Amino acid sequence: MIVFVITLAVFLSVIGVLLWVKTPRYQMTKADLILLLQKVLVGQASENDWAIFLSSSFRHCPELEPFRDTCAAIDEKEYLGHTRAGFLLSETGLAQVRWILEKVESLDC
Repeated sequence: MIVFVITLAVFLSVIGVLLWVKTPRYQMTKADLILLLQKVLVGQASENDWAIFLSSSFRHCPELEPFRDTCAAIDEKEYLGHTRAGFLLSETGLAQVRWILEKVESLDC
């Protein structure tokens, strides 16, 4: 009987912890986006940073969603992968990212 009570207590504790703990959420802010775009332009952004940005959603700040969509289109055409120089995009892609960065910086979000 004691084994049953201990097992039940452990089981209920685990269920309680799982209900209490929230799943982690990654929400990129305007400042995070500006930092990422600056890193892309100087060749310091990792492929992982770029991929996470492209796969994220901006439901919390809908004004940034069109910029993510535009960057996804740039990624499809201008993505080179991690080169020796560190740049993920071609020169044309970097010029487009520079334009997006200017627009994001002027955005009031």
